[in-house]
Amino acid sequence: MRWAELRIETDAASEDAVANILIEEGCQGTVSTSTNGVQTVCGYLPVDDLIETRLESVRERIRALPDFGLSLPSTELQVNWVEDKDWQTAYRAFFKPVRVGRIVVSPTWENPDVTEEDIVVWLDPGMAFGTGHHETTRLCLQALQDLIRGGETVLDVGTGSGVLAIAAAKLGAKPVIAIDIDPVAVQVAVENVSRNELSGTVAVIPGGSPKVFSGKADIVVANIVPDVIITMAEDLAAKLKPRGVLVTSGIVRERARDVTSSLEAVGLSTCEVREEGDWVAVISRFKIAGG
Repeated sequence: MRWAELRIETDAASEDAVANILIEEGCQGTVSTSTNGVQTVCGYLPVDDLIETRLESVRERIRALPDFGLSLPSTELQVNWVEDKDWQTAYRAFFKPVRVGRIVVSPTWENPDVTEEDIVVWLDPGMAFGTGHHETTRLCLQALQDLIRGGETVLDVGTGSGVLAIAAAKLGAKPVIAIDIDPVAVQVAVENVSRNELSGTVAVIPGGSPKVFSGKADIVVANIVPDVIITMAEDLAAKLKPRGVLVTSGIVRERARDVTSSLEAVGLSTCEVREEGDWVAVISRFKIAGG
């Protein structure tokens, strides 16, 4: 099979919007890279009888982003045509081991430099989001290290490659429930859970809402996008135990207040807002009565 490799130059404010456009037009996942100060979002579409229609739709939607207040370094869509073997090579070139605290996220084909105290999360993300390189994933990984003491129930909403769910389990959380609306991500997450020998600890469930999990969690993590967090704020809060903690990310700094306001409206108090670059993670708990 041939693939169309799509590349669009972005900045922090427009990255989510560009990634969403690529996914909605048929890319099963995207990769964000930064080279010589130029940030790029890349995705792949199969070359089939719909490819020209999809490419034109992507072009039109990218060019329309400035109308919504999102300026891009360039609104031009770069397209390269690659074969299966070339796609595999390009995809692997994106993904190298990355350290976050004592967690090392590594592709299965690498041999990372680790110590006995390190926790290695082995991944083959395929076309699902989550390699540990993005700021939002790193923020969530660090938050999990700070919050997990052992034995906590963790719910990972929008699990992607399963990186956060696997990390939570390796930190001592049990059980861990990972959900995602994308069937490709679900399959990738199941394979990565098995790869890390955690099938008895991490359950991967297809679904687009926290409601697919029937219980309540000590920690809920949702590394998605602001609008989805805002939409499901009530459902996220409903899955927290009384003393539970919600970690939300995938949020550019400019949207942080929108997210914290939506969470506060459903009874959660903002404990901390962590930042890395232009991205933030929000840590919330239920408000204390009388506080």
